[in-house]
Amino acid sequence: MIGQTTHHVSHYSILSDAKAEALSRLVETAIHNGWQPWGAMSTTEQDGAPLYVQAMVKYADRFR
Repeated sequence: MIGQTTHHVSHYSILSDAKAEALSRLVETAIHNGWQPWGAMSTTEQDGAPLYVQAMVKYADRFR
């Protein structure tokens, strides 16, 4: 493992919106701010309406 860098998840956040297009814009903004999607987008219901959800993470070389 010489020369290999290990990154750790340092931050975790869940983004959500009632519209898939709006969630997509939130995810794109987060990506530009150093976040990465964690897993696939999920859908659920909130008060009978669809809710689109995406977990996001930031990585660090070390824990703070």
